[in-house]
Amino acid sequence: MLDFIYSYTSSRRLLRALPLLFVSLLGATTVMAQSGHVLNGVGPVDQSWAGAGMASPQEGLMALHWNPASITDFDQSTLDVSLQLLIPSGNLGSSVNQGAFGPFGPTARLAGSTRSTAGPFPIPAVGFIYVPQSSRWRFGLSAFGVGGFGVDDALNPENPINTPQPPGGLGFGHISSAFALVQASPTLAYKVSNHVSIGFAPTLNYATLKVGPFPAAPPDDANGDGFPTYASAPTDGTFGYGLQAGVHVADLDGFSVGASFKSTQYFDAFAFNSEDETGGARTLSFELDYPMILSAGIGYAGLNRFEFVADARYIDFAHTSGFDVTGFDQQGAVKGFGWNSIMVVAMGIQYELTPQVPVRLGYSFNENPIGRDVVFFNTPSPAIIQHHLAGGFSYNVSRKVTASVAAQYGFKNNVEGQWQSPQWGAIHGTSVECDLSTFTLIFGVHVNM
Repeated sequence: MLDFIYSYTSSRRLLRALPLLFVSLLGATTVMAQSGHVLNGVGPVDQSWAGAGMASPQEGLMALHWNPASITDFDQSTLDVSLQLLIPSGNLGSSVNQGAFGPFGPTARLAGSTRSTAGPFPIPAVGFIYVPQSSRWRFGLSAFGVGGFGVDDALNPENPINTPQPPGGLGFGHISSAFALVQASPTLAYKVSNHVSIGFAPTLNYATLKVGPFPAAPPDDANGDGFPTYASAPTDGTFGYGLQAGVHVADLDGFSVGASFKSTQYFDAFAFNSEDETGGARTLSFELDYPMILSAGIGYAGLNRFEFVADARYIDFAHTSGFDVTGFDQQGAVKGFGWNSIMVVAMGIQYELTPQVPVRLGYSFNENPIGRDVVFFNTPSPAIIQHHLAGGFSYNVSRKVTASVAAQYGFKNNVEGQWQSPQWGAIHGTSVECDLSTFTLIFGVHVNM
């Protein structure tokens, strides 16, 4: 098997194979929930440190994802392939007091909850770093999932928000969503000196989104029964673009540091071919970009068998189309998710049990982007987890091949707010509550060529 890997991974053949791997990844990547809707790491080493380690990359995926300059840490060409399996566990609960909706009822207090059946989700990733002989230049190419959200809350007559839309009920019926974003980054880095490197990567993106029902378009009353309803938005895909740049400083008495800027990823608007209440054709649209991310990290490997890493990053949801505003417009359409910008802090430790078996432990914390006042608008996107605990290990199969495994748990968090109405605003005597936890397994192989 190893002979097959070595024979297949020559530089030219890899460059021809990576576009095919990227196409396969587009079809396999689904949704996740990490720091907001931003995946907090890529690959088993990065994820075993809960997203830390950008200043001390041990595999190409980590460097290509967080800091293009850090690919200069690699002295020979490498290939990294990983598969992440995300298993979410979420609930959507709601309650409505008697008469909370005035003449529309209800005649008695209603309360219940619905467990989301979304997942599990496979998330593959691939990264290649090419190191020319006797050169200060490094070249990279990567493709991986970097963000998403999703729920699948079935019709539930015992949970008010999952009862049918009026006049058959009080809620929205079956609530489902799936947003996934895949990013490809051709990467260029240059070693300015023995310690300092700079890097740049244009970022090419493809995102898919479906939401049912879709509140970002005005409800329609095509059947004339006096009860406007929201249509569903079937899956649509759109392309986006941006860039990433970074600086990396290494080998300073055991210390290494890095910083990177990932611009807002600008997307064309999603356009959904939907239907009104009578089955007539209707086009729905929504603009949803990916936020700017500022990252900085530090690593220290000056102690025998130990390594320490810590990262901090800022994710700017508050100034990103689709996330920057919320509430209803004059036609009853929801204007956006209304997320806050957040800070993320991650830290990790590595200890070498033997030179062939390093083990890792990591923890991360991020602020919750979803406030109590916008919970109702985020039932399709409850990206609310704040604490992650992770661990993993690697095994050097040979001088060229290292296999790694990691696991990560996102601790259960919940948010609660009131129902919202285009006419009445927040409705007293009502509540909407979302909770979510996640468990993730990550497997990967690193090949030195």
